[in-house]
Amino acid sequence: MRGQFTMNQTLQTKRLILRPFSRSDRALVYAIASDPETTRYLYYWGRLGMTVEADTERFLRYAAGGWEKQPIIDREYVLQRKEDGVDIGDGSIQLLSGDEAEIGWILLPQYRGHGYVTEMAQELLRFGFEELKVGHIVASCDARNTASFRVMERLGMHHEETRLGVRPEKREGEKKGDTLVYGLTRDSWLQKKTPAGGRI
Repeated sequence: MRGQFTMNQTLQTKRLILRPFSRSDRALVYAIASDPETTRYLYYWGRLGMTVEADTERFLRYAAGGWEKQPIIDREYVLQRKEDGVDIGDGSIQLLSGDEAEIGWILLPQYRGHGYVTEMAQELLRFGFEELKVGHIVASCDARNTASFRVMERLGMHHEETRLGVRPEKREGEKKGDTLVYGLTRDSWLQKKTPAGGRI
């Protein structure tokens, strides 16, 4: 069954370890939830009326709980830097209906600009296409989050849809933002292999 694995659930890249979230990862989640510039563009975080503590507990229950279910549908990973063991953010892949999955990411601001998200997302694409055997992977972001959709473009994903006015308000009187949806098929991803077997 798709989503059900008995193997080691940890993934790795050249510089990162992607390990399953546990309920002991509260410090990382709190750091994400308490940074308004990080949560500004995140769909479920920092909504009006929500506290940092409530956001932290909500995400911890969801992230850790996903690994406790069978089959596993929602995989939330802690991004841990190999060189020093520091937790720098979150990466995820979620099985959707049919032959599709969605990937996502959150990176703490002090670790941005070093290519970690692109490196992590390349591994999630590989995992989704090669191990979960899906045929189409999507990613979405707030249309104002230029850095995020630029990552999607670097991954070879293509803009598929704009959902107008669907982002939740984060500040009183703020206009609701739009969501951009990017996607990539397995066939397109396979075509990006280099002769040596690496990836662009």
